[in-house]
Amino acid sequence: MRILVTGAGGLLAGALRQQAPDGVELVGLGRAEFDLTNPALMEQRLAGLRPEVVINTAAYNAVDQCEVERDLSWAVNAAGPQHLAELCATRGIRLVHFGTDYIFDGSQKTPYTEDDAPNPINHYAAGKLAGERAVLAASAHHLVLRPSWIFGQHPTKPRTYVHAILKQAIAGSVIRATTDQASVPTYAPDLARWVFALIQRGASGLFHAVNDEGLSRFEWTKVIVAEALDAGIIKEPVAVEPVTTAFFNPDIRRSPYNILSNQKLAAFLGEPPGSWRRGLREMLRQPPWHPHTPGPR
Repeated sequence: MRILVTGAGGLLAGALRQQAPDGVELVGLGRAEFDLTNPALMEQRLAGLRPEVVINTAAYNAVDQCEVERDLSWAVNAAGPQHLAELCATRGIRLVHFGTDYIFDGSQKTPYTEDDAPNPINHYAAGKLAGERAVLAASAHHLVLRPSWIFGQHPTKPRTYVHAILKQAIAGSVIRATTDQASVPTYAPDLARWVFALIQRGASGLFHAVNDEGLSRFEWTKVIVAEALDAGIIKEPVAVEPVTTAFFNPDIRRSPYNILSNQKLAAFLGEPPGSWRRGLREMLRQPPWHPHTPGPR
């Protein structure tokens, strides 16, 4: 099976390469080779490569900047996926696309299911919601996954929240984290495995694709620091100070509660998605944190 992966330089694309099962040929293309804002280029690439499946990991994920560059973010997150979904549908290609937990406003205090009504409260969320709706409307065979707080090791781009916290912890800085933002950390290799399992089993429609156990960003940060201490990455405990989102003077509104239910995914896979804690421990025992430990294949 030939699968085209867009956004080839990103964290999730890297995890997909690592987790690809036997018999799957992955072709990764970056923005210059497959630009979501260029339908003609996308059509040309699809015609030339003739993939059976496209996994679209490309997106405009600079949430605050989306408020500034509204036209560009909408072109990448909404219009681009729509064009891609329609091109794939015309050619009989299945599309796997990624939404976001940001589409919910946080007024609910129990985990959101796929049937709960979205209510985006910022431009990034509005664009992502429009994109996932367009993908699902284009074909009954397309698949949309909503992950949240994706983390993992990338060979050249250490940009996840875990990396940011570890950098502060290693420097001995006081770390401040919000108590009024809650979601579910999702380990990129786990997400990649679910993607391939869903493809192989013919899944379509909408799934929340997150690990088990939602928590606040403050609680998440404390776990990262504790695991880094246990792994020997830091030598002394580092303080984590609880603050609210207002402390950082944000330019956009952010939902206080974005915890997603993964029950539909678990039922389809026939097993629980598993804890992000295992993934965090695995990540912290890979290079560069432990340079003598072999990294993933």
